Amino acid sequence: MIERAGTGLLGLALLSAGSGTVLLLAEASGLSQGAVPEGGWLLACGLVAAGLCVVSRGLAQSARRMVLVAPSDARPKVKFKSFHIRSGEAMSLPQPPQGFAGLNAADLLGHRLFERIQVADRPAFLSALAATITEGRSHLVELRLRCGPLDEAPRFHRMEARVVASSAQTAVVEWIDIAERAAEGEMDARVRAEAASDAKSQFLRTISHELRTPLNSILGFSELLTGEGGELDPARRADYARIIHESGQHLLGLVNGILDLSRVEAGAYDLACEDLDLHGVVASALEMMALEADRRNVRLVNGLPEHLPPVTADQRALRQILLNLLSNAVKFTPAGGRVEIDTFVVGGMVHLKVRDTGAGMRAADVERLGEPFFQAGDMDQRRSGIGLGLAVVRALVELHRGAFEVASVLGVGTTVTVSLPLCGPAGVAATPFRPALPLIEADPLDRRSA
Repeated sequence: MIERAGTGLLGLALLSAGSGTVLLLAEASGLSQGAVPEGGWLLACGLVAAGLCVVSRGLAQSARRMVLVAPSDARPKVKFKSFHIRSGEAMSLPQPPQGFAGLNAADLLGHRLFERIQVADRPAFLSALAATITEGRSHLVELRLRCGPLDEAPRFHRMEARVVASSAQTAVVEWIDIAERAAEGEMDARVRAEAASDAKSQFLRTISHELRTPLNSILGFSELLTGEGGELDPARRADYARIIHESGQHLLGLVNGILDLSRVEAGAYDLACEDLDLHGVVASALEMMALEADRRNVRLVNGLPEHLPPVTADQRALRQILLNLLSNAVKFTPAGGRVEIDTFVVGGMVHLKVRDTGAGMRAADVERLGEPFFQAGDMDQRRSGIGLGLAVVRALVELHRGAFEVASVLGVGTTVTVSLPLCGPAGVAATPFRPALPLIEADPLDRRSA
């Protein structure tokens, strides 16, 4: 599916780039007038589609090389225990084999257990015993143990002997069935593989849905621009170019979000932490969001106190966190509303709060915020995003060893709080992640007091 998507994107890139080139050539030769914006948009869409094609091909190659390794976390079951001295003689059996592999206690006491170990494995067993008794540290050794009656044909069972020091002259050996442990590991690996397969299928379904709508728009309107040519009036051509541009921006945001999440999850997002002035970073983010806020008639308010200590963080990551939070707040706030950003420092942590007077969210939606591709709100609000903004915020906050919290009241508004350590992620031993704590939805009669 990824390879086919890459092939389709390659065709789309060639079609868009070719159409844009034709329009620009027609403009340059005098055959058409006013085609420069449309040609430029088509070339830009071709570049975006080419980038998506490269991403798809890379995902396909990674999928071919992917190997699922799922070791079992469960402690293997000990079949029996034996009490040994340095010479290998079994003095007692604290845990008898209870019929395991046709063995009983009488077959293992004294030198009988040592004689059941295959000759080639006996030196390793004696070395593990001597090292454990001398050093007092546990040792593991794999060996083959003869099972069943001695008068029958030899039949060896692969075992793992865990040698644990007991006193200055003795050690306890725990005997583990390697074959049974391998079977448990295979079952655990199968369960993990099925879970990974379900997650991959869900991701493919979601990404195909997110790609289909803008790609259909780009294909349809680019074909109209190419096919009808001079028959379109300038207003309609400009409208088609605007739709193609918005669809390309949607695709570009989707690719950037996926790449950011992939880099964080793969551990490839290297933080370049430095001492930052919060006033400058917040002012820059508000300036970048000012045009969109004015278009929606939403007022942005900078509520930062005058004096704030510097925070050690990655400047690009912190700016992206603020932009994603402000973008979501502006998107969910109706015309005439207000979005405020505030900051305070408590206990070595700086808390950034983005508060809006939007529609708020249900408790069920608040609990799912931060999941990739999850979107709250109505259809118009969902159409303007891809559901990766808060997922990227949550990933970047966790990378800084911080906390991410959301509180919302339906019909009143939403407050998102990001807490980051002042000294940076390197100075924090362990900052547990605190899940979103939604407020109880207020009754309509209590909204004013809330």
